Order: sequence, then structure tokens, then C-alpha cells
Amino acid sequence: MQPFQVSVQRFVLSLLVITVFGYALPAQTITFKEIPFEEAMAQARKTGKIIMVDVRGPQKPAANEKVEQEIFTADSIAAFLQEHCIPVYVNMQSEAGKAFAPRLNMLMYPTYVFYDGQGVQLDFINAYMIAKDPANLMQKARGALAQAKERVANSRSIIFTEKKWAELLELAKKENKLIFLDAQTEWCRPCRLMAQNIFTLNRVADFYNSNFINVTMDMEKGEGPALAKKYKVTAYPTYLFIDHTGRLVHIADGYKEAEPFIEVGKQALEAKK
Repeated sequence: MQPFQVSVQRFVLSLLVITVFGYALPAQTITFKEIPFEEAMAQARKTGKIIMVDVRGPQKPAANEKVEQEIFTADSIAAFLQEHCIPVYVNMQSEAGKAFAPRLNMLMYPTYVFYDGQGVQLDFINAYMIAKDPANLMQKARGALAQAKERVANSRSIIFTEKKWAELLELAKKENKLIFLDAQTEWCRPCRLMAQNIFTLNRVADFYNSNFINVTMDMEKGEGPALAKKYKVTAYPTYLFIDHTGRLVHIADGYKEAEPFIEVGKQALEAKK
């Protein structure tokens, strides 16, 4: 049956119900269930869906209430979320919320967060952005779904070399390559997202493994503090591209999607010439 036919039939049925019973069919909506996150992950892996988590405290903020009543009930939005998402509510003040907290790669909530079946955070959006323009929600949801599908097909990730800095410089000279230094810290949430979401994409891995000697380093441990001071690293994540003499050729920072991150590498190669 074509979508137009379905819409016409729904409209006619609505008119019939109004005429006979004096009320209209209830709008579609989605219901966020308070189930264990591990159970939601299992469902996502089985169905190919993504998980949409309503992350907040025990009380539902007015903004969330408004979004769920006025936007999640729009037929097109509700239909998409029902087809592609597993809606889950997590009370961050509960024991389940405390267990869930390490998976939340952000500092602020309430918010809606998308995860894949492996528990990898894909994206997030708050109720205020949804209320401002429902298209913001659909952009995030469709993007998260596309990421999840791509991740299922991925088999490669950036290979990071574990060597002392002096050895890395020697290797860069021998192979005539730049060193790509992923400067991160243990507490840096965007750093974790890069490691989970971007470094594990085939197209990103293939580009960086072919063109650079890759190293990831906690800038608060080992040789990290000295290198952070030398290259004036003040934000995380920071991406440093360094030649065999130790000269900084190119630098960038912040969470980046796959294509912009590949572009950073291309800029470094161009600067090396």
C-alpha cells in the first residue's frame, strides 16, 4: 500500500470516528521505558535499531514535556522514531543512572542521547533545540542511524604506535612521514567520542594509517606533560602533526566528524610539502 493511500485512509477513518463517536484518533507517540540499558543494547543488536535515551532526573522538565506532547506526537516524527529507535528513560539519580553515567560523554542533562547496539554514543540533542525546530531532531536521529549502520560494516581502526617519543621521531625520518599525535586526557569526553566514533571508521583508519605514524597520548602522564608544554597544548582533544625534526607542521582541535577530520590530515600533508 502506498504512503498516500495510507494517509487518505487514516484521514477518512479519523473523520468517521469524529462523526460517530465525537472524538478523533489519538496521535502517534513514543513511550520511553525504564529498562536496563544492557537490555536495550541487546534489542538494538537484534533489530538493527538505535537506542534513544531520555537522560534526566526523576522529574520531567517542562521543556521535555512540551516536546513529547507536541513534537513526538507528529505522525512523521513518531513513525520514524518507532521504526528506528528503542526509547529508554534513565533516571540519573537512581542506581541504574549511576551505572549508566560512564556511557554519557557529556556534562549536562536533561538531554536525548543516541547509542548503537554496542553502547557507543552517537549523538545527542536537548529539548530546547528540538522545540526550536523539530528538523534538528530528525537531523540528529537520521545521522545517528547512518553512523550506526556504518559502524556495523567497519572492520578497521587507526593503528596507534606505542613507542617513546625519540623512537617515533626516528621512525618518522625513516618512513618520511609525519607523526599524528592525538593529544588527549583521561577525563576528556570529546576525546573518548573521537576514539569510539571516528578513529574506528574504515575510511578514517585507511587514510591515517596510510599517511601518518599515529600515536595517542595522555598529556597528563608519561611524556605527555613535556610535549604539551613544548607544543603549547591547552585544549583537548588536540591533533598535532609533527615532522621527524620535532617541528610542528599543522595543528587542530575539538571533536570532528569523519570528513572534517580527514580534511585536517590532508591539510597537514599539504603543509608538509
